[in-house]
Amino acid sequence: MKIAALAVAAFVFAACGKAPPPAPEPPTPQAVGAELATFPQLFVPISSTTWASMQEAIAAKDHTRTAANRHPQPYAHATLQVGGQDTAVMVAYTGVFLAPAPIPLQPMSVQQFLRAFGADPEASLAGVVAPKGTIYFTREQLVDVIAAARAAGAVAEDLPYGEVRGAGRR
Repeated sequence: MKIAALAVAAFVFAACGKAPPPAPEPPTPQAVGAELATFPQLFVPISSTTWASMQEAIAAKDHTRTAANRHPQPYAHATLQVGGQDTAVMVAYTGVFLAPAPIPLQPMSVQQFLRAFGADPEASLAGVVAPKGTIYFTREQLVDVIAAARAAGAVAEDLPYGEVRGAGRR
């Protein structure tokens, strides 16, 4: 028992003097696009104001949902601290079980999500929550991500509009 404790103590002392390993290099836009192309669809949170407008349209029996379709910010944003500043992030989930319950989500193709991010004037960062971790990319990388996703086989067609609920933990 004492020998094992001495071995652990020696290991801890030896590790104290070592510098931490360098941070891994971020993936290239080409790698991000290729990874995104592996997902058949993404789920994007609908903003609370758009969701409220849609519910009002349903209650008013406005089946065209005219008021909801005119909302300027249809998708919800997350906020991250980047360089000490709050940054709006357009988020997508690769599955409904990764999205918090019970938020409303719109299914999209990968290219549809990339176009929506490109058209979003508020978000300068996109994040795709996947089972192995979140994939982030910037607006500056968007053109290269779109091209790489297309080259890797991501379809350009939009999915028909639908609504699902997140099923992850609250």
